[in-house]
Amino acid sequence: MLPAFSAIIPCFNEATRIGATVRDTLDYLRENSPQSELIVVNDGSTDDTAPIVRDVFSGAKIATRLLDNFPNRGKGAAVRAGLLAAQKPIGLF
Repeated sequence: MLPAFSAIIPCFNEATRIGATVRDTLDYLRENSPQSELIVVNDGSTDDTAPIVRDVFSGAKIATRLLDNFPNRGKGAAVRAGLLAAQKPIGLF
């Protein structure tokens, strides 16, 4: 087992692929580090990114959070927001 960590995924207008990315990440964390958390930072997306993430999170078996940045502030700001919200001692992005 891996130690507990916060996995951060910054995203902007990723509706076409965010569902699969989040599902794959949740599966990995559930199997290898179930005490970890997944934080997705929606950086001002104008598509269906946030609703898709919420839908995938509804069946999650680990800690999850969706943060919304509006307006879009860029990848660095999204990563920073995720790290500041992290509850675990290690943050990965």
